[in-house]
Parts: sequence; structure tokens; C-alpha cells
Amino acid sequence: MKFFFKKEKENKEFNSKIILTENVNEELLKISKQYNIPLSLLDFNLISYKTYIKFPGDDFVEASKDLIEKFMIKENLINEEVEIKQIYEIEIKKYKSKKDLELIGEMKVNNNFTYAEYIVSKKSIIYVNDIFNEIKNELNKKKVKNSLLIGIFDLMDDDIKKLQNIIIIDKKLSNDFKIKLCKGLEPVKTKQAKIIYHFKKSKTKKMLLFPVKKDEVLIEIVLPKEGQNGRDCRGKIIKVEKIKEINIPNIEFDTKTIEKKAEDEKIVFIAKKDGYITKDDGKFIIKDEMEIRQINLKTGNVKDADESDVKLHIKEKDVLKEAIMDNMIVETTELYVKGNVGNKAKIKAKKLKIEGQTHQNSKIITNEGELNVHKGEIKGKKIKIKRLEGGKVKAEEVEIDLALGGVVYAKKIKINNLLSHNRLYASEEIKICNQKGEENLLAISPKRVLSDINPQELERKLTEINQFLNIKTKEFNKLKKIYLSIKDTMSDYKKEYLKNKKKGVKTSHVIIKKLKDFKELTDKIDSIKREILLLKNEKENIINTLEYLQSGIYNAKILSDTSWKAFNRIMFELIEPPVKIVYDTKGSESRCGFKLKNEDNLKIIKIKVDDDICDRG
Repeated sequence: MKFFFKKEKENKEFNSKIILTENVNEELLKISKQYNIPLSLLDFNLISYKTYIKFPGDDFVEASKDLIEKFMIKENLINEEVEIKQIYEIEIKKYKSKKDLELIGEMKVNNNFTYAEYIVSKKSIIYVNDIFNEIKNELNKKKVKNSLLIGIFDLMDDDIKKLQNIIIIDKKLSNDFKIKLCKGLEPVKTKQAKIIYHFKKSKTKKMLLFPVKKDEVLIEIVLPKEGQNGRDCRGKIIKVEKIKEINIPNIEFDTKTIEKKAEDEKIVFIAKKDGYITKDDGKFIIKDEMEIRQINLKTGNVKDADESDVKLHIKEKDVLKEAIMDNMIVETTELYVKGNVGNKAKIKAKKLKIEGQTHQNSKIITNEGELNVHKGEIKGKKIKIKRLEGGKVKAEEVEIDLALGGVVYAKKIKINNLLSHNRLYASEEIKICNQKGEENLLAISPKRVLSDINPQELERKLTEINQFLNIKTKEFNKLKKIYLSIKDTMSDYKKEYLKNKKKGVKTSHVIIKKLKDFKELTDKIDSIKREILLLKNEKENIINTLEYLQSGIYNAKILSDTSWKAFNRIMFELIEPPVKIVYDTKGSESRCGFKLKNEDNLKIIKIKVDDDICDRG
């Protein structure tokens, strides 16, 4: 009990204390602990301060004005051996709120302590007579509490004067006000030498090919550049790292395909052509053709080469091995595969030829492809397959030599030898040269072939375009009417302007303004005219697409160059109305074709077949 009583007594007895110190916060904390007074209830007056500077080879000396100016020279600010400190004479006392001055706000200091500012809140109380000195004194106290030097790197005076003027005129702050306190010397970071192989785009997975585009930066050598020390607003040096020793290799390259450019701070190697970058005999070179035995986990994937004119030949032809192994990815412009494509392999190429077979879980995307035995999935534009075995094909045009249990979606399909259990969906034409099997589905079905086209969405878009066209046409006609009404007058104004210009006489400001407005009017009319033209083109394309979807089915045909086998289904599937019209072959049908006719009711009719549908020699 005596202990707590003593502390309470000391608390009452403390009034103030004058101290010389380098660290004000430390002294406040000592008083707080000694007298059991919360820090929030302590304050101090800044009575005076002295600055001391130490130059190399000397001790700390009290700084005169000349010595401070010497310290502020850049070569001394960045010198690690030059030191500065301040000693403050303060009077620590109990906090007592002032009715005439209370700065409310927020101190903001950057990470390096090279810049500080104070945001004075509009809630602050400023009723003192000597506004400038009183506010400066308060801000200096805040700087000292944040270990910022006083009178060094200072920026405050101009902003305090602006604040003083606002208070004098308006009597109060309407908005928060920013005061820049100090600004030290920012360090300049050292740039270490390094080599960046930009063409190695994949950091995580090994890659066989590194595709590049013309004018792409392939390799960059960043040259070392020494930085510069800084000095923060506390007077402390901010050291930057020294340049590290690094051996920059001599990069050899093929001058026909790669260009070297030396710049101020770097050396760059730039591609002169599309292709892939590789090393031949220690020299970097860009090629557009490559041969490899196999794509596997050791070689890594081939990615992003489909836009860089790269031709890739994979030579593995052993029927017991895959040329492209399971789960591998190949993306190239042209691809030639001697052997097989493995499970879950993914291929993307503008043009490809596969002489082996594709796994049932493989996926291929191409513009133009030739496949030997296809069991997987392929999407493209023009596809030729020797033997389709349970695989899936989606393209614009498909030609298959022998089809067994496959699924095909295309505008036009040609099958030379149709075995059994195939599902063929076309939007324009199916040609069968030799029928050898049963239980096939041959369907004209635009909605399945063009599954990415939504008729309802097209109808909605067409309505929207018509609305826009109506608005834009009205706007065009309105502006055109204005244009025609003032065209002759503007023509006279323009003649007058050109005549005055030739004579060196100034034209009336009113006339120039009217000519400018007329120019803006004509530009606006031209702009709307272009918009209307684009909308009309888009409308026409949508109408043609809808017409193709709705009525194209009546022009579509299913043709056979030989007699029909029994148990094959012919089907026409309409979008609107959503019905399927089917005909099952009996085996008694001779060489003929089928199409859909819409008379009193929808029905499938037989049609004659031209002599040369399969180009038999």
C-alpha cells in the first residue's frame, strides 16, 4: 500500500523539468515511468537546440551557418563519414490543452524518411496572434518527436505563410491543409549487371522450342551502374549497395537472324525474323524448321510457336512408341509427325500431317490437317483422314477415306468408304462414295454444325441494330438538313477567309468560329454516315446467317454414289420449327440422293445423283 501511495504522491508533485537530450521521446518515457504519468498527459516546450556536425578526421563541432551550408553540399550529404546530430533543450511538463492553438492532423513520412509532411485538419484550433511562429514551433515539436532534424532539409516556411494568410482572411480552415516539412536526399539505387533471357518465357516448365517474333528483344545485358547514397531527414546516411563483380559472357549469335544493339545502360539482341531461337555450335540462331525424334517429358512442351512460322518434324515412327508422348503439348505453325500421338496429348498447328494414329483422348486444333488413323478429337477448317475409328471431327470441310464408328460435324462431308456406326452431321452436303455398312446416321443439321451460333441471340442483336439504325438515321437527317441550310453561307465565309489570308488581313473572329463549327458539323455527319454503313453491313450479315440457318436446309443434300444399304438413317433437323424428319433406308434404294421438300408438309424426297460426285477415274 505504501508503494502505490508513494507513486500517487510523486504524480501530484511533478510540475516540470528542463533537460538537454538527443532523444526527446526517451526522456518523456523516463518521466512517465518515474512519476507514473501516462505519456498522453505529458508535453514539452522546445526551448532551444544546437546542431553538431562531424567531418572526416574531426570530432563533432557545433555547427555555424557556414558549416551547415558545407554539410548541405551533395558530396558531403552522400559521404558516409560525415555525421550530424542535434541536442535539444526542452522543458517537460504536464499536458494542458490550449484554447487558442491546437494542431490536429496527421504526420506522413515516406519509407526512406527522406520526405515528411503534416496534414493540418480543418478541425484544428488556430486563434493565436503570431500564427507563423506558433505553428512553426508546434511543427518543430512534432518533427523532434519523429526524430526529424530541425532547420535541416526544411520546407515548412512557404506553406506556413500560405496557411497564415488563409486564417487571417477566412478566420478558419475550410479544408485540410498540407504542409511540406522536409525533404532529404533520395538514394539512387545501384544497378547490378545481369543477363535476361527474355525468350525463355516459361519459368516453371522445360520447353523444347522458344518461339520468337520479328523485332522481339531476345536477350538483354543490363550494364552495371553505380548508385548514390542518400541522406534522410533524420540526418542518417542511406547506403546503397556496391557494384558486384560479375562475368558477362561473350554472347555469340548469327548476324543474319539476330541483331545486336548497344545502348547507354544495356545491350540488347533483337530478332530479325519470326521463328524459334536455338543454339548451334555455341551460337544463338533463329530457325523456322526443326527435326526431333520425340516430344516427351525430357524435351518439354512446345508452346506458343503457332504464331511464329515454325515448322516441326517429329521423326519417331515405331508403332509401339508415341512420337508425341502422353499429356504433352505441341503448338507450332506447321507440324509433321511420323508416328503416333499419345493419351491426353494436345496439338495446335495451322497445318499438320500425322502418319501414325491419334489416341482417343488426344485433342487437336488446326486449319488444315491430314491424319492417317484418327481416334481422338480434332477441330479445324479443312480435314482429311485416311481412317476414322471412333474419333470426333468438327470442321468446315471433311474428307474421310474410311469411316468406322466416328462422329463428324461439318458444312460439307465426303466419305469414300462408309462402314458402320457413324454419325455424320452436315449443314450443306454429305457425299458417300461407297456404302459398306449399316446403322449410320446421316443428318443435315445446321444447329448441330453451327452450335456456336445462337439464332435467338442473332434475332436480339438484329432488333438492337434496327433500333440503332433508326436513331442514327434520324440524327443524320437532322444534321444534313442543318448542313444544307447553311452550306452556301459557309462557302461565302470560306472564300472571304481565304481572300483575307492571301492579303494578310485578319478575318472576323465570329466568321472563324462559324467556320470551325461548320467543320465540326461536317465531321459529325461523316462519322454518323460511317456508323450507319457499318450497322447496315452487320445487319445484312446477320440476315444472311439467319436465312442460312432457317432455309439453307432446303438446299442441303445427302448423296450416295452407290446403292443404299439397309438400316441407315437419313435425317433433316430443322431449327424452326424444331422438328426432325427421318427416313430409314430399306436396302432397296438404288444410287440416289435425298433432300428435304416443303410443300403441303415437310418430307424427304429422293433426287438424282450427278455422274462425277466421287471423281471416279
